[in-house]
Amino acid sequence: MTTAAWNMHGQAEPVRALRHALDGGHLSHAYLLTGPAGVGKATLARRLAQTLVCESLEDGAPCLECRTCKQIEAGTYPDIEHIAIGGVCDEGGPAHKDHSADNSTRIRICQVRRLERVANLAPYAAPRRIFIIDTADDFQREAAHALLKTLEEPPSSVLLILLATDIDALLPTVRSRCQEIALHPMPYAELTAALRESFELDEITAARLARDAHGRYGLAHRMHTDPSLAMLRETALADCERLAAAGRNERFDYAGTVASRWSRERASVLETLDAWRYWWRDRLHEAANTPGPTRCTAAEAVRALQALTRVREHLMANTYPQLAMEAMMLDLPTLAAAHGEESRAPLMV
Repeated sequence: MTTAAWNMHGQAEPVRALRHALDGGHLSHAYLLTGPAGVGKATLARRLAQTLVCESLEDGAPCLECRTCKQIEAGTYPDIEHIAIGGVCDEGGPAHKDHSADNSTRIRICQVRRLERVANLAPYAAPRRIFIIDTADDFQREAAHALLKTLEEPPSSVLLILLATDIDALLPTVRSRCQEIALHPMPYAELTAALRESFELDEITAARLARDAHGRYGLAHRMHTDPSLAMLRETALADCERLAAAGRNERFDYAGTVASRWSRERASVLETLDAWRYWWRDRLHEAANTPGPTRCTAAEAVRALQALTRVREHLMANTYPQLAMEAMMLDLPTLAAAHGEESRAPLMV
């Protein structure tokens, strides 16, 4: 069974690990898929689910064309529950309260209580119920503790698949009760080739997309199919470049602009911060691997990355957005202005 058979790009080892468990009949009751946003965690979770219930399984691979596979891809299969920030819960009775409009920043305990209830129901059609928990690193603390009960004593017909970007934000007890599988960005040349094949792109376009996605096939796919996302990240990188050399007043003005978007455009703010994190990560690689002077020291780049981690944590914890953004701006090092395109050079191998 090859990675290609699961229609996955660049994740041979994770696919191989899951395939080995399936072939040996020792699939775990809970998996923790880790890796940066856009690397393919949700796709791998769907492929595992499709393999378990596909109507036309061939050589251990889902067909991706049968009614069941298409329902899973669309998120409508009845025995697969998706748990995410802003999802439904059991508050208010059987109708379920929808948290998508109340500015939730964490998976709530009421959502976990719903998971516990549904987990004890018999599956409709599949041999087991599958719960895909997105952003498992963004649980309310009490919700994470509540999930432990299901992780410790899961019904035999339940499979839990947790997806996490920041594994350090998970409770150690949650992490220890899952089998962890790490997904990694693809090498630059490999992603470029995959994008050319998938979308029939020319070399220059594919290379630029691979660079801007930093090796993450899922993000590259989204940027190719959604030009507004590509523009958002391009603008974020330009802003990051400019503000790295800016003074406090300009930085605080920008902080206020971003903070004002938080309540209504959270996804775009998080995309902006993600783009910034990779910009500073590139500066860290430059400092560590370039002989002679660079725009910043490794210590300064690490300080910036820590500031970006903190601001995300503060925003997700409902800290006043402007204070969180201004604190980040104070922590970011001030660099000399760049010349030409040197700051955007791809650093992947």
